[in-house]
Amino acid sequence: MLDVLLDPGRAATLTDTRTIAELEAQHYDWIAAECCRGTVWIPFRMIRAAHPAWPLSEMTLDAIGPKMRCEHCGGRPKRYYAARMEDAPGYARSF
Repeated sequence: MLDVLLDPGRAATLTDTRTIAELEAQHYDWIAAECCRGTVWIPFRMIRAAHPAWPLSEMTLDAIGPKMRCEHCGGRPKRYYAARMEDAPGYARSF
């Protein structure tokens, strides 16, 4: 893991083999996708509503990520990863 921190280019080659069901059990409810406009947060339930035929609970991020497209440029995300709401910049649990 330290090698990844020292060499950020290597982080793109690592794959996440956890299924969406496993990610949701660990309280990851979002996919963060980086594209032309920065990071876009997509909740799993929105993907389920848009694509009910996909077996989302059995799919991994590496299966879902290449299927996504940017609505502005039409390209694929450069990077995608599981995210929690607490990971969002500016998130405050309570005031």
